Amino acid sequence: MAAYEIRELQHQLKVYKHGRYIAALQQGAFRPYIHPVITPRGHAVTQISPVDHLHHQGIWFGHQDVDGVNFWNPESEFPTPLMVATSTKTDVHPDSVTFHQEVQWRDGDQDVRLADVRVITVCEELDHTAIDVTVTLRAGNSDIAMGQTKEAGLAVRVADQIDVIDGGRIENAEGLVNESGTFDQISAWVDYAGPISRTETAGIAIFPHPGNDGIPWFTRDYGPIYVSPWRHAPLQLAAGTSRTIGARFVAHDGSCKEACIADIYKRFRAELDD
Repeated sequence: MAAYEIRELQHQLKVYKHGRYIAALQQGAFRPYIHPVITPRGHAVTQISPVDHLHHQGIWFGHQDVDGVNFWNPESEFPTPLMVATSTKTDVHPDSVTFHQEVQWRDGDQDVRLADVRVITVCEELDHTAIDVTVTLRAGNSDIAMGQTKEAGLAVRVADQIDVIDGGRIENAEGLVNESGTFDQISAWVDYAGPISRTETAGIAIFPHPGNDGIPWFTRDYGPIYVSPWRHAPLQLAAGTSRTIGARFVAHDGSCKEACIADIYKRFRAELDD
């Protein structure tokens, strides 16, 4: 029996390893997203559509200003812009599962404004669950203006019980903590961990892929972290060109220190250098 398998349920593609559920790729009402993301001990460290920000959905990608169209919190718009996965192909490997997805960004009139290609790889190691997400934005026959905004990027919303407000902790590679220390700072990685139950701690870290590092982080004590090149500058995507953004999400048990996130990051960089 293969270690990994994919089970399809309605709009979900659920990933299992040795029969244990570890993650799911879903097509939501407004966009594709990844939720839940589950640690080796079985703790889900993401959440979807919290009451304070309905558009926060596990691990997701979006942008508030694509030629003036809001693809970040589209539920506030009418008619509603949609990000629709038009094709999803799966590959099951001995040590991972990979999804290849094509997504159309459709405005309220359902005209395609932008397209992207996503490669999502899920694997579980002894000490963490890793999800690599790469999104390649592709302009069609026209230039695309993606405005400067804080409401954009590759993001995660952590489970409510591990946010700073409920006793959790944000920490970056320099040891700075929480929103007050990590917001708008440049760092190799950021981790968010907290009390997932009465007796256990869990969290999730983000490691930007090469070419996406050196970007100031968006962090909030109430639960989100974003990697976004649009925080301080707009992007003009010329017709026929592309731009790629990517990161590894590392779901772990224990605190940042207990999970040895700094060491996992070193292994991540060494893997890329091989």
